[in-house]
Amino acid sequence: MSTLKIKNLNKIYNPGKNQVHAVKDLNLEIQDGEFVALLGPSGCGKTSTLRMIVGLESITSGTIMFGDEVMNEMTPEKRNVAMAFESYALYPNFTVFENLSFPLEVRNIESTIRTKKVNEIAEMLQISDLLNQKPGQLSGGQQQRISLGRALIRDPAVFILDEVMSHLDAHLKFKMLFELKKIHQNLKKTMIYVTHDQMEALALSDKVAVMANSELQQFGNRNSLYHQPKNRFVADFIGEPATNFMDAEYNGEEDQGQMKVGDSLNFFLNEESINAMNNAKISEATIGIRPQNLSVEPLVGGKSVKGQLLINEFLGERSILEIESNGVHYKVLSYPQRNLNKGDTMTVYYHPKDVMVFHPETEELVMETP
Repeated sequence: MSTLKIKNLNKIYNPGKNQVHAVKDLNLEIQDGEFVALLGPSGCGKTSTLRMIVGLESITSGTIMFGDEVMNEMTPEKRNVAMAFESYALYPNFTVFENLSFPLEVRNIESTIRTKKVNEIAEMLQISDLLNQKPGQLSGGQQQRISLGRALIRDPAVFILDEVMSHLDAHLKFKMLFELKKIHQNLKKTMIYVTHDQMEALALSDKVAVMANSELQQFGNRNSLYHQPKNRFVADFIGEPATNFMDAEYNGEEDQGQMKVGDSLNFFLNEESINAMNNAKISEATIGIRPQNLSVEPLVGGKSVKGQLLINEFLGERSILEIESNGVHYKVLSYPQRNLNKGDTMTVYYHPKDVMVFHPETEELVMETP
């Protein structure tokens, strides 16, 4: 297929007075063989985007290209794109073998080749023992594998997987994530995975396109999304537990590089963030720091704040601590804490480089320009 290029893509439903602008000026480039996730909350435009890629939805404006070939007017069957749905979309009266074989049958592939391909896919998905059963006899996880198999058997240029894990319980979802990753590594085909679950997106994908309010917020690998979120939305949506946000003031040199939160809570910034604030000519901002970047153990070169423990949420291999400092609440992700009690005085450590600064109006990350 080579590269999938999306240029200035727009989708408007019901043009006119009550129109809905579902996708706004989307630009995206996905390299051949990449695993890319479209991630965002419900209504952000990700499903409309994938339907335009497949050809199930008309394009209002913009261009979709597979390599150098424009797809805008091409019918779905000519795009060589396969899709697996949240709903499985299996034929209930067909056996598993017949469900897998059907996409080949409608393309007039001869019987011996169909059987060979079905057996290959069944072995890859570890469902060979299910071929004579019908969907109603299978578990949700087994049905999801059959749905994936129907997409895989067509040998398309692009696989699109739409919320395919939504119906699975946590244990089965975890298992399927690893299996799907192995399938991608074996096939080396382009896969686009649509989800609202950031854990799924980060676990599976080479890159993630984060969408909100019909627009692309950021496109990059896991490291850039996590450590250099473009704006507050991305910082909030990516990462678990969620980022701590606090409104703060900076009064220049007299504060010695500190952001004041409330009456008496101070967080130090690193030199790059101080320079970025000075260049942006702002003295107020929202600061963000991830619970993972706060510690109850001293850090080399770190700074500290004090507070009182409100909640110790013990989760077995870790604890989430909610702490209050002079009316300001924030969370700390810690190793398991069994001996802490509500009201205990806590010293919390952090590195200034981990304090993110977001513009008070645009909510974009304030960064020093090179």
